[in-house]
Amino acid sequence: MIIRMEQFGAKSEQGFDNTLAVRSALDSCKELEGAVLVFPCGNYHFWPDKAVEKQLFISNHDQEGLRRIAFHLADRSGFTVDGQGSEFIFHGPMIPFVIENCSQVLVRNLVIDWEEPMFAQGTVSRADHESFDIQMPEGTDYKVEDHAVWFTFGGKPEKVWGLNEFDKQTNAPAYQSGDQLSWGNYSKVRIEQSRPGVITFQGDNMKLPRIGNLIVMRFGRRENPAFFISGGENVSVASVNVHHAPGMGLLAQWCTNIHLHQFNVMRRPGSDRIVTATADATHFVYCRGKVTLDHCLFENQLDDPCNVHGIYARITERLGDDRLLVELAHDMAKGIKIANPGDRLEFVRRDSLLTYANLTLKDLNVLNKDYVELEFEQQLPEDMEMDDGVGNTLWQPDLTVTNTTVRANRARGFLITTSGNVRLEHNKISAPGSGIKISGDANYWFESGAVRQVIIHHNEFTDCNYCCPEWGKAVIDIDPEIEWPKAYEECYHRHISIEKNRFVTFDTGILYGHSVDGIRFVDNVIEKSDSYPPHHVMAYPIQLKACKNVTIAGNQWPNGTQTVAWVNDEERKV
Repeated sequence: MIIRMEQFGAKSEQGFDNTLAVRSALDSCKELEGAVLVFPCGNYHFWPDKAVEKQLFISNHDQEGLRRIAFHLADRSGFTVDGQGSEFIFHGPMIPFVIENCSQVLVRNLVIDWEEPMFAQGTVSRADHESFDIQMPEGTDYKVEDHAVWFTFGGKPEKVWGLNEFDKQTNAPAYQSGDQLSWGNYSKVRIEQSRPGVITFQGDNMKLPRIGNLIVMRFGRRENPAFFISGGENVSVASVNVHHAPGMGLLAQWCTNIHLHQFNVMRRPGSDRIVTATADATHFVYCRGKVTLDHCLFENQLDDPCNVHGIYARITERLGDDRLLVELAHDMAKGIKIANPGDRLEFVRRDSLLTYANLTLKDLNVLNKDYVELEFEQQLPEDMEMDDGVGNTLWQPDLTVTNTTVRANRARGFLITTSGNVRLEHNKISAPGSGIKISGDANYWFESGAVRQVIIHHNEFTDCNYCCPEWGKAVIDIDPEIEWPKAYEECYHRHISIEKNRFVTFDTGILYGHSVDGIRFVDNVIEKSDSYPPHHVMAYPIQLKACKNVTIAGNQWPNGTQTVAWVNDEERKV
């Protein structure tokens, strides 16, 4: 059944708020399975004032406060939103799409953008003597007060907390810029307005940006993704362009089967805005079934293009022979569900990440956003220790990424920590950090779990790691957070195949890894570029330690030369 938005008062007009029209349309077709909500092609604006309001705990986002939602789809089956090429323009803090506990839902043929983004940008007009100037675009509304820069987003004053430098020629992060003007480094900077439209930053031993480059001024945090998918199954997003989001492009948690086709987090053609999403392009937490990305473009977001993982909860107290208390330790994991009764949970050491027990969950009691009581069908392991981790082994999706382009974003490429079958093929990857990073940790981000089958075939890696080693040591970086990997007989990761890829690089490092049982680097082509100066963080193109069953063969090195790898503390000609 076709439901037409014009019947509910939707208008493609500047200044008209379509939020109530969407609420009315969604309410009217809530019980209609197979309904298609259609927008006549146009530009539709949305404000948070009259939007649905709900408390949501969204993984890897800042958790404080209620969220306002434009399209709130809950408990629906067989429902489609078709924008027919429309642009949806948002104003202030809100989430465009929340899809909760739905099945067979499709969102297609639309553009998402914000009238005013949650960042500002200017141009470096001077840089010398441990200070530099940023020239702000004419008409920019800001103030400098008490040695801080303030902008307004959604009617609320926001304080700048960090800067990122982008190369004016490449529109990508500047070579070796990293986060050197953000986080703790930014707190040491002295700020003043030298004249109208020009802001001066001063600091001792500060790395100066290059004159003419763009500076992104970051305020706010990870607040609202363009899409939040929670629960449900068989959700698809197709032919959707996200030009900006004050959070991630898409975050999915506790979902079964997600398909993204031509889901693009990309700059608006013709726009001078350098940043798209203010965090990851896509992110999947405790999903299962199949996560599929094909023919996507992820560019210029302020974090990674894709991250797939679970959550390690930290053991804090033994409550009985079969009961314990765990904590969601990272601030951006607060309130996230970690298991259902009947799920199989693994117990891992915080130092080695190695599994030492698997138990079936009988029941759980959520005390609050921080702590959860877990009751098991079996007795707790006698050697369980406080601060060890507990992770869910059943909610680990297969991941397939094909024909997808990654470029010009801050940080890394694909972050993979899922024990499902992973296949990355025919992708084009260029990132300032590692093009692929396979990690896992139970100490800071608490992102689980160990990979068991990863296929990285027929991809092109071009000039990765131009901000090194901040976001990785090599083009492919396998670095679970294990301080002494050689101290353990067992490996954390298994079966990683890197075959028939093309690596174009200005630097040495191609592959770094530790604690992997079964790694193949076979029939790859490595070519030299002169895009950036080499930084020589790695002495060898391949460095592996505490690894087993390593195969390196048939690779083509620059100019047909033979090279040397460093494998388990020994040089190996390859």
